[in-house]
Amino acid sequence: MDFDVIVIGSGVVGLACAAFLSETFSTLVIERNKSFGQETSSRNSEVIHSGIYYPPETLKSKLCVEGNRSLYQWCQSHNIPHKKIGKYIVATDENEIPYLENLYKNAKSNNVDEIYFVSADEIRRDEPNVKALVGLWSPRTGIVDSHKLMESLYIEATSKNCMFAFRHNVVGIEFSGGLYKIFAQTESGEVFSTTSKFIINSAGLESDTIAQLVGLNIEELGYTLQWAKGHYFRIKPSKSHLAKHLIYPVPPKDSSFLGVHLTVELDGNLKLGPDLEYLSERKQDYSVPEQKAKVFYKSASKYLSGLELEDLLPDQAGIRPKLRTFSNYPDFIIKEETQNGFPGFINLIGIESPGLTCCLEIGKLVKYLLLEK
Repeated sequence: MDFDVIVIGSGVVGLACAAFLSETFSTLVIERNKSFGQETSSRNSEVIHSGIYYPPETLKSKLCVEGNRSLYQWCQSHNIPHKKIGKYIVATDENEIPYLENLYKNAKSNNVDEIYFVSADEIRRDEPNVKALVGLWSPRTGIVDSHKLMESLYIEATSKNCMFAFRHNVVGIEFSGGLYKIFAQTESGEVFSTTSKFIINSAGLESDTIAQLVGLNIEELGYTLQWAKGHYFRIKPSKSHLAKHLIYPVPPKDSSFLGVHLTVELDGNLKLGPDLEYLSERKQDYSVPEQKAKVFYKSASKYLSGLELEDLLPDQAGIRPKLRTFSNYPDFIIKEETQNGFPGFINLIGIESPGLTCCLEIGKLVKYLLLEK
């Protein structure tokens, strides 16, 4: 056996798993890109969520509430740039108020530390350019430099002798005699193999593919992903005075995303996004069509005054690994696969938002599952 544990994927969750596992186990991380965090982990809103939206008793709600606390502590102790700037969720017409009331109850059910109803006057005093009849105020919501966070986890893992194999794409997994043999291909086409007792599938966009490689029936188990693209538009710096907190609309009905929201970045600049566009094929296309600006402008203008269409500039796009399901908020799949014939193989599938907030808690949970084995 070459390693105790092999982690596949070095997004923020894979890095957190590596940081915690390498305290106890000899660990290798295999990553197809040239460095860590090149995909979903570096193409998002960089928001530290508080756990308001997710159904009670789900992994998403539990890990998000705990992750909100632990991530702030990690950022403080590791000097990661972050700000607890707070978030308003605003209702702009009467029909949206019942949704806010339900959201408040849901947040309380999830044991969210701080969540408050605020009046139109209170919002206007704090955010003069925000249009709202009523809102929810979440002071524990914040923003983080996701790259610096990932860098700190990478340093933590390598300081404990965790090894990283970048530019290696996993092309095969065999299980025999209690050991896993992983085959990884380099950019030049060479295939190498290595063995371990445990595997952590943290492959993000390709986590269902990895589950299939080991021999799991992903359709039967409900592990199949559909890629969902989200675009962002930057607001011109001359309009960065329009807001100082995160501003979220009431999410669209029957939607699996939170609506096009306004994010304040660490430097004070503003951006809008993401939207949601399900992709018909698995292609990492990160282009941002300029014509989408009109839709973003229309969405943001419902809750933000002073914005003009020409203030919006194409910024970035990200792709989310969404589980194919009828649920608006499908839960994370974090599962040790003994019952399906693969002991010591842990799947992390459908880790989208709030995965960044939950990363440390997912790493701790994975370590707990392995220590149980």
